[in-house]
Amino acid sequence: MENQVKDIVEVALPVNDLNRGELVAVHENFKVQDLENFQSGRNRKRGKLNTPSFIDFKSYVENHAESINAPVFVDHKNVCAVAVLNFEQIGYDQGHCDHIANLKLEPTVVWEKLNQLKDNKLNQKRFAVLLEDWASVFAAVNEAGESIHIGEALNAVRNMKVDASATKDSVVNNMSESRSVFESVEASSTAGKLPAYFEIKDSAYVGLGEKTIRLRLLVNIADGEASFALQIVKEELLRNEIIQEFKDKVIALLPSNPVRIGTFAA
Repeated sequence: MENQVKDIVEVALPVNDLNRGELVAVHENFKVQDLENFQSGRNRKRGKLNTPSFIDFKSYVENHAESINAPVFVDHKNVCAVAVLNFEQIGYDQGHCDHIANLKLEPTVVWEKLNQLKDNKLNQKRFAVLLEDWASVFAAVNEAGESIHIGEALNAVRNMKVDASATKDSVVNNMSESRSVFESVEASSTAGKLPAYFEIKDSAYVGLGEKTIRLRLLVNIADGEASFALQIVKEELLRNEIIQEFKDKVIALLPSNPVRIGTFAA
């Protein structure tokens, strides 16, 4: 009888208001059911758009943002921007922050290839094939900045010889390395001109402006064999330039929205 009375009291008073903000006391046997799945549509907008297109990003943000001040966050480590479309909500300090638009630029074929090659050692044959395949993209220059015809550069790589000789000097540069004070192994070319650098005109990411990407040619010797590696000159500064250009483009794209460098998590 006592349990029945208790059940009747709980059913009669399932919720009890508390004098502390928005808190209420709810009986533990009551379960909240969200019936949104059974409706024809959602109660509110939410979701995520992923696009590599500046134009589609702009139109989606302008058409779906719940306020003109929807913030945009530019990731300083990746060339992407996230607009939080329901960041603000009238009557609340903040919205749900689960309706976003993500703009992520696609790297160009050249930039993707350079990052695969970067600092990787290639033997003489593989590097010659690389130069042959990318002859229309690579511009070769010497230490003084003078142009070398890519055909001459290719010839220099194919005809390179490795010589060993005794020496007391210790020298390290792009073209040679000293193993010790007793033995020096140097790479030299009998035909053509071996470049010190390669220059490439490319935007790095689709949608950005064209820039000059400079690559340093490193020649290393091991066991009497030459190996080649390409190193992006001032890579950190170049990446910073890319991110700043991307941010400037996003600001110009959405002048009414605050744009900040960084990431956001609700």
